[in-house]
Amino acid sequence: MENTVSTFVLIIATLLIGVIAVGIAAVYASNQYNVSTIQNQAESISNGLYISVGKMVNIPNSPNSTVFITLKDFNYQGQLYFTSFYVKNYLENSSSEITPQFAYMKGSNILYPEVQVGNQFPPSITSSTLYYTNLNVLYQGTITLWETTPLSAPVDIALTISPPPSYSAIVLFFAHIQNKYVEVGYVWL
Repeated sequence: MENTVSTFVLIIATLLIGVIAVGIAAVYASNQYNVSTIQNQAESISNGLYISVGKMVNIPNSPNSTVFITLKDFNYQGQLYFTSFYVKNYLENSSSEITPQFAYMKGSNILYPEVQVGNQFPPSITSSTLYYTNLNVLYQGTITLWETTPLSAPVDIALTISPPPSYSAIVLFFAHIQNKYVEVGYVWL
């Protein structure tokens, strides 16, 4: 009798270990599939993204300038999100490493250019985590993102910039994929 109980307990323990191992493998495979899907979608959006920067127009009697950016994507018809901030000029050669940590701060807040998409100021979104296309964390903290209209037609963005001396503006573009803001492009102004 004792032998039967021991055998039964061993069979149940073996089955439980097997179920747990299969569960862990399924969770890992599912996570890898999601990461791969996000990366592929972000790369497709990035490859089709066309960013055109117009001529910088000085505003009379003002230190500000206005620049128009036109977005078009041949692989994506949804909305993009973007942020723009000022960084030191010497960082322009290291574009792939520019994050909001390098932004010009006024007090404890990032100084943003004025943004207008189409004829309206879009609602801003505060995000806590931004990602590179490979899903490494680009930035974690408070940042304002603006939402574009859908890219089914070219989208115009007007930025009124007034960079501090020795600073330039950069615009980072993100796609919202599976609740992640993933970088798909950038432009220096």
